[in-house]
Amino acid sequence: MAKKTKPASKRGNAELHAAVARLTERAWANTVADWQELEEVVTQLGAAAPKAAKEALASRLRSMRMMPNPFGA
Repeated sequence: MAKKTKPASKRGNAELHAAVARLTERAWANTVADWQELEEVVTQLGAAAPKAAKEALASRLRSMRMMPNPFGA
């Protein structure tokens, strides 16, 4: 059976979340460069959020269309 892989956008978000976790784990030890990297990562996540929300809504609508209509129309 073929192994399913996540789309590139989801892998990218996971990598961004991992970077945020790494940079906030020991915030007291961060250098100026670490804080700048954290700011860039958070900005990228913020930019990806609207797209991810639209994709989630579209997926839900597709799923709902496949369900039988309980009202018989």
